[in-house]
Amino acid sequence: MEIKEIKSNKKEYLPLLLLADEQEDMVDLYLEKGRMFVLEDDGIKAECVVTDEGNGLLEIKNIATNPKSQGKGYGKKLIEFVEKEFHNDYDTLQVGTGDSPLTIPFYEKCGFKRHHVAKNFFTDNYDHPIIEAGVQLVDMIYLQKELKKMNMIDIIMTRRSYRGKYKEQKVPKSDLVKIMEAGLAAPSGCNKQTTSLIAIDDPDTLKKLKEVIVPSVAETAPAMICVLTQRINAYRDRCFATQDYSAAIENMLLAIVELGYQSCWYEGHITDEDKIGQKMADLLGVPTDYELVCFLPVGIAEDEAKAPKKKPFEERAWFNKFGNRE
Repeated sequence: MEIKEIKSNKKEYLPLLLLADEQEDMVDLYLEKGRMFVLEDDGIKAECVVTDEGNGLLEIKNIATNPKSQGKGYGKKLIEFVEKEFHNDYDTLQVGTGDSPLTIPFYEKCGFKRHHVAKNFFTDNYDHPIIEAGVQLVDMIYLQKELKKMNMIDIIMTRRSYRGKYKEQKVPKSDLVKIMEAGLAAPSGCNKQTTSLIAIDDPDTLKKLKEVIVPSVAETAPAMICVLTQRINAYRDRCFATQDYSAAIENMLLAIVELGYQSCWYEGHITDEDKIGQKMADLLGVPTDYELVCFLPVGIAEDEAKAPKKKPFEERAWFNKFGNRE
C-alpha cells in the first residue's frame, strides 16, 4: 500500500473525484489549487484533495474510495495520512459533507466533531438535486478536528521503544531521507563523522534481512534503517564511534516520532556472538572497514506504544551535588 501525491493531470482521476462531488464544475473550483493524494494497493483505491483555507485551517474538499474497495479502511488511511502529513503546518482539519447517514458517522468515528452549517449549500450551488441514501442533501455540514502539534520536548517525552506490529503502509522515501538527515546532523567526536546509514524499503531486501534476524523482531516493519560505524580514532588512541552513532540513533528516533512513525533501537540483538549484524552487512554489500551495529524499524504502529515504568525524577536527577533535591 502506498499513498502518493498527484501534481499533474489530476483530471485523470475524475471518475473517482465525481463519486464524492458529482458536478465537474464544482470539482474545478478546488482541484488545481488543492493538493491531491491517491492511495494505491494493487491499483488506485482512493483519493483525497485538500486545500489551504487560511488561518491554520486545512480542508478536505474531496475524498472518495472506489466502490469495489469500500469498507476496507482506505478512506480512514487517507485521513490518517493527511493528519500526519500536515499536523505541523495547520491547527485544524475540516471537512464538509451533506447531512447523510453514510458520511457523518464515518467522519465522527475518525474524530471529527460538528462545527457549523452552510445553509442551502447544495440547492444553491448544484444544478441538480444531490441525493444520497435516498435523501436530498440541502445544507453542508462542516466538521472539524484539531491537529495536534508536538514540540521537541513533547516528542522526547512521548517517544517509546515500540516492539509491536506495524501497518502495511509504505514509508515514503522522502520521510526516510528526513530521518537519515536528522541522524547525520548529530554531533560526532572531533567531527570524524564515523556514522553511516542505509535505508531499506525494497520488499525483497527486507525479506532477506529479516530471515537472518533470529529470533525474529520487527517482522512487519515496511522499512528499516541500518546504522554503520567506522572505528576511527579522533585523536591519539581515543575513538568516539560509539558516542557518534548513539547520538545519530537518538536523533533518528525523535525524527521518526515527529513524522508519525514508531521504532525501536535494536543493537544488542544483532551484535551478540551469533553476529547477526555481520550477516546483514554481507547482504547489503557493506565494506569490511564498516560495522553494522544497529537497525531501526520504521513504520506506522498497529498498536499503542506503551510507556515503561520509570524511576522517579528525584532518584536520578539532583541540583548542585549528588542526592540534593534543591
